Amino acid sequence: MTVDHLLVTAFGGPTQECCGKHAECPGQAFCFVNGIFGDNPARRARVDEVVEHYKFFGGFSRFNEITEAQATAVKSELKKRGHELEVSVGYDHWLPHISDKVVELADGSKEFVVLVMAPHQSSISWDAYLRRVSEGLDQLDESTRPKWAGVVEPFWNKSGFIDALAERIRTAAKSIGADLTNSATGLVLSAHAVPMPVVKTSKYVEQIRETAELVASKVGATNWMVGYQSAPSDSKIEWTTPYLDRVIEELKEGGAQKIVAAPIGFLCDNVEVLYDLGVEGKEKADELGVEFAAAEAVNTHPAFIMQLADNVEAKLKELALAS
Repeated sequence: MTVDHLLVTAFGGPTQECCGKHAECPGQAFCFVNGIFGDNPARRARVDEVVEHYKFFGGFSRFNEITEAQATAVKSELKKRGHELEVSVGYDHWLPHISDKVVELADGSKEFVVLVMAPHQSSISWDAYLRRVSEGLDQLDESTRPKWAGVVEPFWNKSGFIDALAERIRTAAKSIGADLTNSATGLVLSAHAVPMPVVKTSKYVEQIRETAELVASKVGATNWMVGYQSAPSDSKIEWTTPYLDRVIEELKEGGAQKIVAAPIGFLCDNVEVLYDLGVEGKEKADELGVEFAAAEAVNTHPAFIMQLADNVEAKLKELALAS
């Protein structure tokens, strides 16, 4: 038996499709954010705060659109290499859900591999998506259950991912005439903050640091810092720091006259990236009197797509040799 399907898994974002959770729709952004917080009334203030970020961009996110474009591009590249795979995409926090896509595989698929669209590994991203795959398989009986052949290797330190990030950063720096090799330009390399208990059970922070070091080296940056974003303002649990606003302040205090911020912990320009970097980051820089540019996420950058295809192909070859 050979692999005939690639299941792409990702976090997800609210689209115009109604999730159907409520008889009267309170808005897709509300359902999305409220679902992330576990439909907890005690977190309503934070939910409302984040929903406003989505409303700033029209109430929806391009997350799914971009992820599907990435999946389509990977499928096309694999086809060029002689790998005819069906490709589907499932999300942890929006439609179509990962478990539902797994159930759909029972209608024709024999063997599949999973591509996790998270550059760094933690229990609330990488591990969570794989749990959803298992939950989908658990809904099927053995006679219809496709074989889960394996998981494509992560790519936080792979050259294609690093090259794509580096080019996005250079483009952003050029837009404000910033010289990354000069200490007068500060570089913020941003990732999603996570609760400290999550840090203790994963290599998330170490992987973020390695990505940052590789990217900084690639662009020749001499004045850079890792910054964490999107931590809830009402949490009683400690999250990874330093936060973006403090990093921007520290770079300014250290002599930076221009600042470039790049999302190394995100794969697409979702609302968190666009708002936390492009809106709040810019506001903070303006407050401090420094020029600022937010880099585009890797999105469908050719080097990134090639890297994903390389990783999928490596997994297919590994499975073929083992069979």
